[in-house]
Amino acid sequence: MSAKVVKQKMKMIRTCIFLSCTLLLLQSHAQPGERGLIVKKDSTGPAGNTYAIIVGISKYKVVRPLQYAHKDAQAFEAFLLSDAGGKIPPANVETFLNENATRSNVGDAISVVCRKAKPGDRVYFFFAGHGDMEDLTQIENGLLLLYNSPNGNYFGMNDDVLEIINLKRYLSSLSEHGVEMIFIVDACHSGNLKGGVEGVAQTASALANSWGKEYKILSCQPNQLSLESAEWGGGRGLFSLEMEEGMKGLADRNNDGKISFAELQRYITDNVSTFSEDKQIPLVSGDLSKSFVKVDPPTLALLKKQKAANYPILAVANTKGNEEKYVDSLDPAGKKIYHSFKKNLDDKKLIWPTDTNALRDYKVFIKKYTGNTLIASMRRTLAASLNERFNTIVAPLLKGETSYSTRDACKYAAAELDSCLQLLGEQHYMYTNLKARKLYMDAMALTWAFSQSEYNISIKPVIEKALRLLEESEALEPNAAYTLQQSGILYCDIFEYEKAYPKFQKYLDLRPNDFYSKYSLATIYNRLGKFEKAQDLFLQMIREYPDNVDLYTGLSDAYMNDNKKNEGLKWAKKIVDVLHDKFTGYFAMGVCYSYSNQVDSAAYYYKLSAKQTKDCPACYNNIGHIYFLNNKTDSAIKYFQLVLKKDSTFPNTNFNMATIDAAQGNNYAAISKFITALINFTPFDDCFNTNLQLYFKKNYHITDTKLYEAFKKKAFAFNSQYFSYLSILYCYLRDETLKDKTDKIEYIFSQMLTFKQHDPLTWFHYACYKGLNNDNKAALEAIEKALKLGFGNYFMISSDADLDMLRGTTEFQKLLKEYFPVESKN
Repeated sequence: MSAKVVKQKMKMIRTCIFLSCTLLLLQSHAQPGERGLIVKKDSTGPAGNTYAIIVGISKYKVVRPLQYAHKDAQAFEAFLLSDAGGKIPPANVETFLNENATRSNVGDAISVVCRKAKPGDRVYFFFAGHGDMEDLTQIENGLLLLYNSPNGNYFGMNDDVLEIINLKRYLSSLSEHGVEMIFIVDACHSGNLKGGVEGVAQTASALANSWGKEYKILSCQPNQLSLESAEWGGGRGLFSLEMEEGMKGLADRNNDGKISFAELQRYITDNVSTFSEDKQIPLVSGDLSKSFVKVDPPTLALLKKQKAANYPILAVANTKGNEEKYVDSLDPAGKKIYHSFKKNLDDKKLIWPTDTNALRDYKVFIKKYTGNTLIASMRRTLAASLNERFNTIVAPLLKGETSYSTRDACKYAAAELDSCLQLLGEQHYMYTNLKARKLYMDAMALTWAFSQSEYNISIKPVIEKALRLLEESEALEPNAAYTLQQSGILYCDIFEYEKAYPKFQKYLDLRPNDFYSKYSLATIYNRLGKFEKAQDLFLQMIREYPDNVDLYTGLSDAYMNDNKKNEGLKWAKKIVDVLHDKFTGYFAMGVCYSYSNQVDSAAYYYKLSAKQTKDCPACYNNIGHIYFLNNKTDSAIKYFQLVLKKDSTFPNTNFNMATIDAAQGNNYAAISKFITALINFTPFDDCFNTNLQLYFKKNYHITDTKLYEAFKKKAFAFNSQYFSYLSILYCYLRDETLKDKTDKIEYIFSQMLTFKQHDPLTWFHYACYKGLNNDNKAALEAIEKALKLGFGNYFMISSDADLDMLRGTTEFQKLLKEYFPVESKN
């Protein structure tokens, strides 16, 4: 007897766990009329019970891991237990994930199903994991690798693999006795297994072979690999995700409320092949006319709504283990180009610099190695990388958060998207989406971080151009919430409220159950001065989320901004009385009294807030700040020192102490503290300041007290690091020993110009600097630049004493009349 025959016989002995299934199966079907069930060929659901054995393995003990196979298994289990999947009793579903997916556990489950399953019942066998074959001569066999499987030497295993031939022998035979047997297998992942690509293909081929009357839904053709990605369903296998959505009703092509195998085949074939760019095409076999799932209307409606609001992106598919093989087959020149391509991807050199970038490498490679297997993955990876900057900018917006970027970053994102469009071509399924996003980035390159409070008429043509781009983008991708949001904001900026309202309303319609979208919209209303809309939306959300403290503080702020101080204070008090959050509530009450400039009351509630926690530097900082605003400098310093005693790096307090030093002429000490604040602020910290006349030691010519009082009360929003640089600048300009240090001053301006959202203000202050140096030409150029960029504070430009040298010039008066026609006339 040959060694090969011995191994095969030994293997038959080791599979004895399945033999009892055969006897049980024969016994259970010896009297097929026992239960009196007749399985109707055209029935959708099973006449009897439904059972499921679900296996999903991402983490193997030895074999190279996958990423999302276990999530696919969990999702399929959740589907079967839901109304959409037939609400199968949990006791009928056995799920084995990762380390629990051993041969003994799965074999026991198969034994139980063999014992229980009767004619008219349905059995699902779902497997997501690795498949392989060491002996490629066994053309009818293959292996599904379980958790303890080694990477090769499978003939020596006791309980670590499932052989396809045994699945056929024991589970498929159920279908010969009236049981509806449905195999769903995704075992064609790559991973440098012992059998290599051929081993994976062998397993797929063995699965694809006809066994009998069973149904099979397989992830791909025998010569293909299954793809998984973080971008599909938040981390799923492409096949599993599309199959699940198809079974939930999207595959119901004739809208009869049922899903047939033929309908599912069409749906998953179309979608999987599209999203994989024809690299993965599923396989469905059996009686395709058979309907097997009833559509649950509420589930389908919810899924359609989610899909409509979905944000499709190019996925970087996981194809572990196979690239190395194809790279090794390249000649030295090819390897050099490929490795340069990969390095440029890692270094984010996608289309710049022009002499060495990933796109250039790709073009050289495809020209020299036409038809090479690597080209598809290179193209897909490059396309996804060209979308990364856009995705980074937009991701926070999709969650209702603030996105911190610059107009330059938006410009670069638009250029990368343009390169992606050329790379993929008009026939690509994402072309329309990508074109829409390119148009959006073009608009943002013109208006990102534009402040409505700095609006003047010169910027209107720029905004109108941006809106034309956004309207084009919306026409191509109508459900992009971020496009609608920005359109609404810009229409408000040019006072076309009738056009802004439907944009905001559609934005909310797209995401009605999304907390962040509602909260974001309420915040937008508040920031745009639409205080009543903000109040209504915050009130609506509080009814839906009565325990969310952020909504109470947001509503309180909206009332305070609307000068409804009693209402603002009432909602701040409710944080204490209703939510029993004394720390936040007392702090919010302190903010309310600060708005009203009631010093003692503000300090009282800040102190109460501080008592609720071990440490509240913000409480004492705010007490010091309100004392500072009311010229009680000694009291302010006392509280600032309390903060710094506990944390000498606390940025807000260092900033406030530096401001006092600067006001007292201690510029060197002030600069030191401003630098400490600068270092400890994060790039995303914002500050809101009133009483700007107390900063920078500026003098103003007050000819209109109402304008001056409005200026004092106006809240200016700054990036905290930017405000620190600006404060350091004026320490230099006000100090006789520092004002001539041109190199330092120019460096400070270079840093301020990195904060693109504040460009109008930066150029205004640059004009002040040049005006103090009697350089009228440079000052006028800077003022004009500031105005063209959108600087719109008439009081500052008309009253700041630092610009006195310009006021008598014809050029300056002309600029005032051009950019502030109404104010300058009055």
